[in-house]
Amino acid sequence: MTIRFVSVVGADTGLLDAAITHYRDLGVESFHIARHIESFDDPDFQRSQEVVARHGFSFAAVHQGPWDEDLNAYLIRAQMRRHPADWWVVADLDEFHVYDRPLTDVIAACEAGGYDYVKGALLDRVAADGSLPALQPDVSIWEQYPLAGLLTLRVPGAGSSKVTLARGSVPLHLGQHGADAGRPMPAEEAFPQVHHFKWNDSVLPRLIQREKAYSSGDWHLTYPDTVDESRRMLRHLEANGGRIDVTAEELALHPCGSDYADYKPWPDLVPLLKKRR
Repeated sequence: MTIRFVSVVGADTGLLDAAITHYRDLGVESFHIARHIESFDDPDFQRSQEVVARHGFSFAAVHQGPWDEDLNAYLIRAQMRRHPADWWVVADLDEFHVYDRPLTDVIAACEAGGYDYVKGALLDRVAADGSLPALQPDVSIWEQYPLAGLLTLRVPGAGSSKVTLARGSVPLHLGQHGADAGRPMPAEEAFPQVHHFKWNDSVLPRLIQREKAYSSGDWHLTYPDTVDESRRMLRHLEANGGRIDVTAEELALHPCGSDYADYKPWPDLVPLLKKRR
């Protein structure tokens, strides 16, 4: 059995190098990263190819064409089906999984218990002052975004539940928020944190583009909530001078490092988070 990683890289590639390093350190042995591009002339396509080449592999697939809401799930499923018996770490590029024990131990517990996938929940990583700073490649992302909390759940109201680990035979929902088949590991046995490094300087133009493209019909829209979620986040940023309100108690933002035990409210929040979509 090989521990595999699958993700889709789109227009924002700033976290690509850090993500590969993080998951290799976690124990991933084989990377299956698909690349979506609008055009082969995109200069960032060449740069992203150079990043994965430095790590000793190439993109598993390159999809050129318009974006739509179902594309991520399609590209991920196509990779996972190639090795249905293996275990796959599944993450968006800005999602960094943190477990309470080695990944091999979690897989061993799944095998022993007859579980087919593991679910956790998002912990959004935010700059100390709530700003949306540019990524600094020579500084640890855990230090650049030292606060962790429930921004995605509490402001846009988006799904915070995430399938983090699954057998290749398990079909996942859009965004990895759930699975269509298989037996989940109970949250009491493992409930990983998904540290969400979305809130950098690229997020505002992406939110604006997302709201405009989905609401106009330029991008295929499957779930209407997607537009409202983007609008709620944009309103929050506008109301706070382009920043995230780090003083808002409902966001539960606290200093946090890269260890599972660092986010102190986590044990108290797990019963709530495990019920969310």
